[in-house]
Amino acid sequence: MPHFGTPDEAPSPVLGGETAERAPETAQLVFIGGTGRSGTHVLSQLISRHNRYALVPVEVRFHTDPEGFPGLLAGEVTPEAFLKRMRGFWWKGFQTNRFRGMYRFVDRDRYDAALAGFERDHGDDLKAACRRLFYDLLWFRVEEQDRALALVEQSTDNVARAATLTEVFPEARFIHVVRDGRDASASRVSQTRGLVRPRTRVQGIEWWEQRIRAIERGADAIADGHLLTVSLDELVRMERARMALRPLFRFLGAPMTKRTRRYFSNRMTVEEANKERWRAGISERKAERLAALYDEAVARLEADGMRCAPLLRHSLERGDDRLDPLVYVYDRGPR
Repeated sequence: MPHFGTPDEAPSPVLGGETAERAPETAQLVFIGGTGRSGTHVLSQLISRHNRYALVPVEVRFHTDPEGFPGLLAGEVTPEAFLKRMRGFWWKGFQTNRFRGMYRFVDRDRYDAALAGFERDHGDDLKAACRRLFYDLLWFRVEEQDRALALVEQSTDNVARAATLTEVFPEARFIHVVRDGRDASASRVSQTRGLVRPRTRVQGIEWWEQRIRAIERGADAIADGHLLTVSLDELVRMERARMALRPLFRFLGAPMTKRTRRYFSNRMTVEEANKERWRAGISERKAERLAALYDEAVARLEADGMRCAPLLRHSLERGDDRLDPLVYVYDRGPR
């Protein structure tokens, strides 16, 4: 891989060779999403190493699940049903052999007060009530950090549900994290342990493509300049933190810091990303079949003009470390 002295001497890792201007102000709310098992959590951790950003430490999901804000604002879920799920599963629910929910980091008195306020005041303006509830429940994470200005939330479906979220949070910026679909789907199959689809590696590739398409449809609702697509596979291949992270933090409207560079250098490596994990434990014949299915899936995404397709193709065909990196796609507005 070539070495360059400064970021200005290096080829841009952004599709089209762009060098984007820094956003005029720090993004107050950042939603990070992906297919699942794609690197959303590690990218959230990276951003939260910046002193301007506070992280919601778990996927809260009440703003992205069908029974949450999307169903509520579409008239498919009643406020009563929404509140029942808030007080049940989203507070503390059992899933994939462990308990999940906001009980892990939100004080119960704060939680109950926010829900009581929503129940009392929502009236006919559910959109405004949803906005207040989200900030009432989560903004304390920013207030607890001395220099924090903004919040990062990492629910998997954030970009897929952008049509709802952009209506409620027009100030939000979105990051779609993509990863080799063979690795992401292999991790998903291992996670589900055959209890739900995808149960097999072949189903995993199908699941991954369906998820990518749902995310791309959701991204159509995001305003000009408010969406960044990031390849985890390409990002961890970059050796110099300044070169790797400059486009990301320009998008966020924040300067890089020593803590973000250190986290990238120490924790975001090819080994940590489990690149090529999909080959583990399968025969060469099965590997060849999965590789062919994945190549066909990427070709379909390319043919349909998916934003993330150039990143996926570049990573798939990277057999020469002398290739320039291709990490980011800046989206210039709805299609």
